[in-house]
Amino acid sequence: MLQKNNIMNTDWTAFLNTQDLSPSLPAINPPFIAPLSHLAILAVSGQDAANFLQGQTTCNIKELNDASPNLGALCNAKGRTISTFIIIKQANEFQLILTVDLLEIVKKKLQMYILRADVQLTDQSDALCIIGVHNPTQTTLSNLHHYPQQEHSYLFIASPEIAQSFWMDALTNNMLASSENSWLNLDIQAGIPWLYKETTEKFVPQMLNLDKLDAISFEKGCYTGQEIVARTHYLGQNKRAMYQASSQTDNEITPGTAIIDSANDEVNWGEVILTAQQNKSTQLLVVLKDATCAEKNLQLNNQNKDKITLI
Repeated sequence: MLQKNNIMNTDWTAFLNTQDLSPSLPAINPPFIAPLSHLAILAVSGQDAANFLQGQTTCNIKELNDASPNLGALCNAKGRTISTFIIIKQANEFQLILTVDLLEIVKKKLQMYILRADVQLTDQSDALCIIGVHNPTQTTLSNLHHYPQQEHSYLFIASPEIAQSFWMDALTNNMLASSENSWLNLDIQAGIPWLYKETTEKFVPQMLNLDKLDAISFEKGCYTGQEIVARTHYLGQNKRAMYQASSQTDNEITPGTAIIDSANDEVNWGEVILTAQQNKSTQLLVVLKDATCAEKNLQLNNQNKDKITLI
């Protein structure tokens, strides 16, 4: 999937342009590295950072530790998910890893709630690079962080200089260099829903299966949107869910593309959350209205009306 608003460090971008990146997920699951240019880092620091995030996110900040990054989400007052993220705790600072597309939106939303709290929000997109590392031979590096919900997968986060050195060392150790598309394939297999401008503030977290990914704490107490999220959980009122699907097309499919039934294209049954091309096909995460969608002839409401199949 083509990414927008790329704000990576220019030196890092220039370096990656010299690399020969495999476009698809390797078939035999070998060790590989990938530049995660669709992701960016928003640092949240200050004496009140932990309490501040506890009142804004779905995950339990007080249960985080430095060795275990966690999935979470930021919701609006109506319980709709503004952004999903991976959160990493490092001493008194927290790093929110989210899509480049939503970094400025999230920063502005959080800034509204800081008021007089001792909290600083810092866009680290230019200062730090993110590399996905799958099946590494060494897992004890200080810059290496476990990737939630993906076995044997890690994030390497460092300055452009250190990232380039790590990259070249990885190639020397026979790790393959792949594109971010390969990593997005892993995310789709693990059911990790990254949101973009086309899909922000449309879904309560349970529609994105975030409750099944340990990204929601139902015991932590109040946070923005918590009442709606809790009501959906306890009353069982969620009528949408996320599914993995595939389409026999290599056409670009954008997030937010509507999903319809070929027998009745006037009814919108859901929409696309995440895509990744794999050889001549495309893997997808989609949110659908209910399980009966599996009985319909689903297709994308795009120019080619590409058929999709639930997995």
